[in-house]
Amino acid sequence: MPRTRPGLDRPTIVAAALETLDERGLDGLSSRDVARRLGVQQPALYHHFRNKAELLSAVAAEVLDRWHTDRLPEPGERWDAFLLRNARSLRRAMLAVRDGARLIASTGPRAPNLANSVAQVAHLEAQGFAGTDAVLAFIAVSRYTIGATLEEQSAPGEAAFVADDGAGPGTGGGAGGDRRGDAVEDAGLEGADHLLAVVRAVADLGAAHEFDVGLTALVRGLAPSDD
Repeated sequence: MPRTRPGLDRPTIVAAALETLDERGLDGLSSRDVARRLGVQQPALYHHFRNKAELLSAVAAEVLDRWHTDRLPEPGERWDAFLLRNARSLRRAMLAVRDGARLIASTGPRAPNLANSVAQVAHLEAQGFAGTDAVLAFIAVSRYTIGATLEEQSAPGEAAFVADDGAGPGTGGGAGGDRRGDAVEDAGLEGADHLLAVVRAVADLGAAHEFDVGLTALVRGLAPSDD
């Protein structure tokens, strides 16, 4: 077993990995760089983590523990209000670090907090959800939240655009998207000016507003089994 320096423990390694993640992103996060930041040899990390995947899982857990602050329902809180609050909290946590959504998506719930999960599902069951429907509701909301945040972090600050392939507005971004939008505008297509103005107005509302519109629509589509 490799020897480690005094004071080197899991929280210290996770903190160094978080710093490296913010500097280099998920693709640039390596155990070698984490070890270098700590002033130790790479094998010293394996005294605490069996491999990089285990380290990433610990980093993801730290992100959620530190920033996902609204994971539990309040007494008497409506199920839909809790789902909205919980999803917004998850989004904030992922946005707190570089590539946070990719980190959470790639590690997955390998070691879920069982007490939290029990409380969450029980809260929905108490308001008429069947157990399976409650679990599926959390899966749907969490997948939407992770996917939307993943797209947001992959193309920060890029405006929605009108695609020229029939996919509709808001299906991409960046310079290429702007050029395609201009192509529609230049073609003199009837209604193009109006649609482009609307799409740009939506972009001006910001990512948080766009996320909330989709989240609210999703939650409204859920209902207790006895409704």
